[in-house]
Amino acid sequence: MLCPLKSNAAYHDEFNKLTVVTERSGFVGENGVVIAWCPTRKVMQKLHGRQNIVVLVEWPSERSNAWAKLMGAYNVVTGEVMSTGLSEAGLKALEGIVSEGCNGWHDSIAEILTTAHLEELAALGEYDRAIVLEYAAQHRGETSIQRLEKILDRYERGLAAV
Repeated sequence: MLCPLKSNAAYHDEFNKLTVVTERSGFVGENGVVIAWCPTRKVMQKLHGRQNIVVLVEWPSERSNAWAKLMGAYNVVTGEVMSTGLSEAGLKALEGIVSEGCNGWHDSIAEILTTAHLEELAALGEYDRAIVLEYAAQHRGETSIQRLEKILDRYERGLAAV
């Protein structure tokens, strides 16, 4: 079981019987079934690059949905493999955003270049805030993501003003 805090496993007696991996402790093995209970970004980072079957035990939030699309998760309800629908150029723009965040999006140059990549995504019709944030969260720390969110807020305010 993968959850933010060990106490989250106490939510249900069956959860309490499982091995619990939290934000701060434990590691997720390969090729197993993982129950992710109300996962945070930090918790979901523990699954990045792992070959697991993940079962989300919650109504999917926008964040969880974006993560599932990026991972190509199989949706048992719809019977479909989820996808971001990003083109090669869109994926390259996402990679550019993450690249600009190598120092945590802390300066004006990073913001200008990140905004240019966001405009590329928008021109392709592929801008999705949740996808951008979740993709970046797989490569950068939480503090950096908070700075990226502020850049996205300013970018979206600019779109609304136009």
